[in-house]
Amino acid sequence: MSIKETIASLITDPSAAHKRLIEYVTGQLSQGRSLDEILEDPYVTNRLNPMERRALLEEPEIVAAAQAESLDEMRTRLEEIAGS
Repeated sequence: MSIKETIASLITDPSAAHKRLIEYVTGQLSQGRSLDEILEDPYVTNRLNPMERRALLEEPEIVAAAQAESLDEMRTRLEEIAGS
């Protein structure tokens, strides 16, 4: 499965846990934390592998809450981690 297919399948995850993570990330962004810092937070890293964290960056709520530059940077970084 390609990276794009994997991300697409993760984005459509209807689980409550996934929704809580989206809410956590958007809430932390609204408090002024950087996306980089949030995605390295133990709350996130203990629940998601790098590819799952990468998929979070495609969620509309997170895209709306984050700056485009931060998203592009984190997408590249997490894809590099997931590929190794």
